[in-house]
Amino acid sequence: MPLLLILLGILPIAASLYRLGDLAITDPSTIADPDVLRFFAAPSSIAMHVAFGSLFLILGAFQVSAGFRRAHRTLHKRMGYLAALSAVVFSLSGVWIVFTYAPHSLANPWIDVGRVFFGTAITAFILLGIWAAISKDLKAHRAWMIRGYALAASSGIQSYLIAIVTVINGAFDPEIADSMIWLGWVIGILAAERIIVGKRGDGLRPTTSSYRQ
Repeated sequence: MPLLLILLGILPIAASLYRLGDLAITDPSTIADPDVLRFFAAPSSIAMHVAFGSLFLILGAFQVSAGFRRAHRTLHKRMGYLAALSAVVFSLSGVWIVFTYAPHSLANPWIDVGRVFFGTAITAFILLGIWAAISKDLKAHRAWMIRGYALAASSGIQSYLIAIVTVINGAFDPEIADSMIWLGWVIGILAAERIIVGKRGDGLRPTTSSYRQ
């Protein structure tokens, strides 16, 4: 499972790292396209979003794996601190970018609404997961963390969906791409709830039960 989740995130991670490398080596004075130039206004926000987002997609793939959790309980707990921190920085930096960067010339405002809503939701889910762990309610903890990771991993679903429809159509279509972004979020949400319900016997359904070893 971790390997499949990491493969799901490979495309957005690669694209984000390419963007970050481009920001590092390109002279802004040589760029005429305002849709590209806008990223040079505050590259640190992009750097934080890419670095912590990539880290969360990788660490989270192991954290939500029941097999890894059972085999490496201590490591799971230690990695959890870093995974939670990376999730919060990743999601909130993404929200920050929406409000501080100039919009793309072809931007659909509903996409930014989704980015703010789901970015905030990731942080909320992670914080609820941390509170559940502190309260020793591991069922709720795992459920909230799965929800948070699924929303973050939706970026991988979106990337593959956009790539597929672009190949089928023979050209990139911004309106179709916007639809695929929303579809990716929906798939992520449904997948998370399916996993939580499907793993009910493994203690993944949110409850108010007390912690048991």
